[in-house]
Amino acid sequence: MPTPVSTLIARVPGFGFEIEPYELLLAVAGLALLLGAIVLSLQKGRPFSAALLYLVLGLAIGAGLRLADVGWFDPTLEPAILTRIAELAVIVSLFGAGLKLDRPLTWNAWRSTVLMLVVAMPLTIAGVALLGTWALGLSLPAAILLGASLAPTDPVLADDVQVEGPGDEEPEDEARFTLTSEAGLNDGLAFPFVMLAAFGASQTFDAMSAWWAEWLLADLLYAIGVGLAGGAAAGLLIAIVVYRIGARGWLSEPFDGYVALAAILLVYGLIESVEGYGFLAVFAAGVAFRRYERDHAYNERLHEFTLTIEKLAEMAVMLILGSVLPLVGFVDLGLPLLAVVAGLLFVVRPLAAGIALLASGATWRERLFIGWFGIRGIGSVYYLGFALAAFQTHEARPLFAAISAAIVASVVLHGLTSGYLTRRLLGVPHP
Repeated sequence: MPTPVSTLIARVPGFGFEIEPYELLLAVAGLALLLGAIVLSLQKGRPFSAALLYLVLGLAIGAGLRLADVGWFDPTLEPAILTRIAELAVIVSLFGAGLKLDRPLTWNAWRSTVLMLVVAMPLTIAGVALLGTWALGLSLPAAILLGASLAPTDPVLADDVQVEGPGDEEPEDEARFTLTSEAGLNDGLAFPFVMLAAFGASQTFDAMSAWWAEWLLADLLYAIGVGLAGGAAAGLLIAIVVYRIGARGWLSEPFDGYVALAAILLVYGLIESVEGYGFLAVFAAGVAFRRYERDHAYNERLHEFTLTIEKLAEMAVMLILGSVLPLVGFVDLGLPLLAVVAGLLFVVRPLAAGIALLASGATWRERLFIGWFGIRGIGSVYYLGFALAAFQTHEARPLFAAISAAIVASVVLHGLTSGYLTRRLLGVPHP
């Protein structure tokens, strides 16, 4: 039986000292931070990403643990570790995404985003669910969970294809604005379908038929409305307080990060406590905060802090995800797993985006760009962990395998192509 990693102490032959896992993990974290700082500084516009580095390093850690016969946690049985870190990464990133956006709140300005949310996202959920039932033999609730987890695009790993932060003088192009705003909103809009899948996995058909009205009113209309309205109101109120206090000289610049983190945690905690969708709330709060003083330098400083926290959380999630990949069982699922991932990235997402954007006015080049960069990542990890307890092990494992494979494929393929295709979209020459 493997030795639990929490109790393992390895004596180094020929030396009088021992290695404890905690100290070794600190060293690995330090190495990851150092390498990440270098890669994050160099990756802009180049065919590699820090997320790919973290995945590879995590994979090496996981393989080493298996070779040493050291027990490591099973994410299908103990999803809380990944889920909570992913949650932090997503809410910080969503607030930062809201701070990036500088368009007026009009139909023409947000038309492409709305079409992606109300047309492309349901089509993607349905398409992935069909792939899950056909290729992996999942039950309907498990297939819906797979679709709901993989339909949202990721706000954390998509930095190269999003608009720049506050302080950038270039106008927001349609494609990157759509990807940024879509990622900010669809992370919350997936929740009703996640709840539907979790309830369906644990209840009878009769209970489901009686629950539809509650799902529609509570999980869909109420939670979305409270998330958006409550988040926007809270973000505006926080902005008013912060700017008035700042005008009196009561806020020092070195503590800007406190304000950003306070706003994120306050808004998320309050909205979640009244059963609203906190993901939607923190994004709406970021948009509202930016709109209050849209050109103020304070927005840029808050965004820089959120980006730092986001990247630290991204490192933690990708390292842990990589370390558990040897346990996932990709090889056991084989071609069916490949069919699901390839179907999502090359068929379902591009086709859904193409259909949705027919009425958007976007150019064909912008539609192709948006359709390809449906980046999957940390948000999918959170959704799966959130609902996994409702499913039996025989479905939890293929679910985790499919979502992990989609994230790995997205990190590799989108990481390799984001710099080149973004330059082509913007007409920027190769550096």
